[in-house]
Amino acid sequence: MRAAITLDTDWAPDFMIDAAADALINREVRATWFVTHASPAIDRLREHPELFELGMHPNFLEGSSHGSTPAEVVAHCAGLVPEARAVRTHCLMQSTPLHDALLGGSAVEIDVSLFLPGARHLEPVVQWSPAGRLLRLPYVWQDNMEMYSPTPDWDTVAVLAQPGLRIFDFHPVHVWLNSASFEPYENMKTRFSLTDIEPADTARYRNSRPGAMNAFLDLADALGTQGGGSRISDLAVGA
Repeated sequence: MRAAITLDTDWAPDFMIDAAADALINREVRATWFVTHASPAIDRLREHPELFELGMHPNFLEGSSHGSTPAEVVAHCAGLVPEARAVRTHCLMQSTPLHDALLGGSAVEIDVSLFLPGARHLEPVVQWSPAGRLLRLPYVWQDNMEMYSPTPDWDTVAVLAQPGLRIFDFHPVHVWLNSASFEPYENMKTRFSLTDIEPADTARYRNSRPGAMNAFLDLADALGTQGGGSRISDLAVGA
């Protein structure tokens, strides 16, 4: 099965990253983590190379803490995860110059920034640019993007059953909160900084109805019974 769980860490606190990682470890499910920052939880992910790989999640937007130019951003993120072969850009920023900066300034050779929700029969696509070859793997489902839908669907197992590449994207903060809308998350951010929030601080913001955690755990359960899924680099083999 050509399916993969990915997670954008997005500066989540360690306890949220650890909780998502533990759920995958307990089910022996593989994942690729797109990293925004250094932390002990990120280092703990490296202790499970049989399951996890780390990718880059560079922020090329104005005011980014990663740097003020594409070259600075790539250098910063390559310093965080020098082993990264895959990238998903923050806010899915894409351009030929950005691709060239990534190919020329890091070990990246795979991009997972093409979001095509609900698409079927997807395959890897090779894109050539002045800096070389970039393998692009489109993905089909993302937890926070589902919240924008007037009819959100948290049935990731049904999406998994569709033909073609099945790559999913989650965020540890939304998995932890079981987010089904942005309001609780935004309210939480008005009171707490993600750099110093504690688990107990989040209790009132966690959703008890179907949401991102349900989608994550249901998908992990399904993949755990079907061989554990793939990392992004596994899906790139032979492409």
